[in-house]
Amino acid sequence: MPSARRNVVGQVYRCLVCGAEVSVVKAAEGELAPRCCNEPMGLLPQHHRSYFCPVCGAEVMAIRLGPGELAPRCCNQPMTLRKYVA
Repeated sequence: MPSARRNVVGQVYRCLVCGAEVSVVKAAEGELAPRCCNEPMGLLPQHHRSYFCPVCGAEVMAIRLGPGELAPRCCNQPMTLRKYVA
């Protein structure tokens, strides 16, 4: 039996057939095994950045970053970059 891999917010999986991508939005203890094109998706080394609002708890995820510095705001406050633990 393969060892369970901990899910981490921001993990990115890509379909090796068509190139579709999915990102973990909410981590859990279960073993995530996404499939696409009837094949297992591959786990990529990069993570999407996730930010949360310290006031209301809203969350956003940066899928593709531009050349500028991303600084999301919510409730008139800067959002906090979520630290992920591998």
